[in-house]
Amino acid sequence: MNTTTIENKASDFRKIDKLEPAWLYELKKNAWISYNETPTPNRVIHLWRYTDPAAFTVNGDNNLQNISRTTTEGVEPSPAFLDPSFSKTGIVFKDILSAARENEEITGEHLGGLVGSDFGKFEALNLALWNSGLFLYIPDNAIVKKPIHLLRRPVGPLTLFRLLIVVGKNAEVTIIDDYSGESNNNDALVNSAVEVYAGDSSNVHYANIQRFGDGIRSYATQRAKIGRDARMYSLFGGLGGGLIKVNAGTILAGRGADSRMQGVVFTDGNQHFDYHTLHHHRENESYSDIDFKVILKDRSTSAYTGLIRIDEYAFNCQAYQMNRNLLLNKGPKAESIPELEILCDQVSCSHGATMAPIDPELLFYLKSRGINHDDAVKSIVSGFVDPALNQLPTELRKLIRELLIGKLEGGQDD
Repeated sequence: MNTTTIENKASDFRKIDKLEPAWLYELKKNAWISYNETPTPNRVIHLWRYTDPAAFTVNGDNNLQNISRTTTEGVEPSPAFLDPSFSKTGIVFKDILSAARENEEITGEHLGGLVGSDFGKFEALNLALWNSGLFLYIPDNAIVKKPIHLLRRPVGPLTLFRLLIVVGKNAEVTIIDDYSGESNNNDALVNSAVEVYAGDSSNVHYANIQRFGDGIRSYATQRAKIGRDARMYSLFGGLGGGLIKVNAGTILAGRGADSRMQGVVFTDGNQHFDYHTLHHHRENESYSDIDFKVILKDRSTSAYTGLIRIDEYAFNCQAYQMNRNLLLNKGPKAESIPELEILCDQVSCSHGATMAPIDPELLFYLKSRGINHDDAVKSIVSGFVDPALNQLPTELRKLIRELLIGKLEGGQDD
């Protein structure tokens, strides 16, 4: 698509001046231009070594025209309802378009700051044309005791989710970002972008649960930026979909920042999951830990790439990273690439990866105690993932366990 066409389509956004602030129009227009000028990622780039980026491109311009038309009409199929008990706390929860109009001082400063048009081609598309966007603001010193559960569903052949979370100083919140549902289109594409800003001394739990139907391809980018003495706990649960790629990371931007990230991924059938994680230490005495666990079954494939980056003057940081892969039969394939980029010598870092089948001696031990084969496997898998699941709210922990058991009971190839 040439530049003239880009400008013509961008000018269409001017039709909704009364609904869309000028700054948001400029942000989206520039993202649209960037999307068209940025080439599709090349397979020689190591983050695309195991997954073809062409799988996440839009087939033809019709879908983009439909998405653009939805955006220019000011329609965002993102119902956002706030529990009445939160009404006096200063918490804000609404669709991003409304937030851009009514909470410009917050959205204008943060939207696109972590996952912007310069992040990559697919991220630029999301920023330009999201059609399902939510905004959550937790003010300073607010403590939200109940988890906030966001239910996200595909809205057509091309869904572009966007989520902006801004958490103030000394605030606490748990967010469950739940991606689920089938699609009427057998080859639906979901492109999602999540930005989380955690203020100084805040405590944020963010759980992303993906349980799409098999006919959905999903490309997701998540970035969090946490301040001084802030704590961020992230969980990424991958259970559904046919072809999944996730790029998740946390920027430790304040002294004493603490980020813990865990993954629970279960692939079966012919599923292909590709995860990349990042911990970027920018300030002194920050701490990070990644524990990413993958269960593989049938003929499925998993690829994991994890990067720890510590800046030159980020002294006395500690960073750990582990990827464990449990193969339930001989058919699946797992790849793991842990990486370190350490520019400071006053740090403590370690990383590792394991790939192995179920220990036959452990299986024999359980069966010798009268436990049948299937229940023994379930017990071993539960023990494998429980350290991560135990960090979750009870209701969500029960849901993921049920999904894992359902996959285990779906049969197993030799």
